[in-house]
Amino acid sequence: MDTSPASNFDPNVLIARLRRLAMLDTTVFDEVRMDRTATVPAIITVIGAILLFGIGGWLWWVFNVDNSPYADSGEIFIKSTIIGTVLGVIFWAAWVGITYVLLSQVFRARVDLNDLIRVMGFGAAPLALGLLMFVPELDYAIALAAVTLMFGTTFVAVQSVTDAPAGRALVATAGGFLLWAVMLTLFFSYDNPFAPGIFIFTPQT
Repeated sequence: MDTSPASNFDPNVLIARLRRLAMLDTTVFDEVRMDRTATVPAIITVIGAILLFGIGGWLWWVFNVDNSPYADSGEIFIKSTIIGTVLGVIFWAAWVGITYVLLSQVFRARVDLNDLIRVMGFGAAPLALGLLMFVPELDYAIALAAVTLMFGTTFVAVQSVTDAPAGRALVATAGGFLLWAVMLTLFFSYDNPFAPGIFIFTPQT
């Protein structure tokens, strides 16, 4: 019998936890950090959230910038939504790594990498709100709120797995987040828009 964490994945548990997070129940982080079976759901959450964020950016492009001389909506979907999601997940992993190094090596705080992956995965869930960034007049505000909420919940998540003071946990979280945001910004241009969601709002040249 396979007793690996992946084999015990229960989508109903994942959905229930995401619902609780939507209700601002941060005790979810205390649960998932001790639940080895939550690693796969955490990764699914990150991928799903960034993908929805990317779809929101693509829809915004379709409604606002379609017929652009730089790219059509199909090209934007492939480059910004699909490739952008892949890059977003890769840079999220780098975010986790930087947070871990800062906490464990720089601040000498207690933190377990597997626990950190699980809680930060669930902490990324609010980014899915970016799906709604196509709403007229509220587009940029929704996209910015999604990114801000993701950072906020991730900070709370990081605090749940370390004994570092809040200030140091904030620095560690922010350090990785800045890399995530800066790298995705650098990967976006109107010729090659390899970044999802809010990054599509980069001023046109």
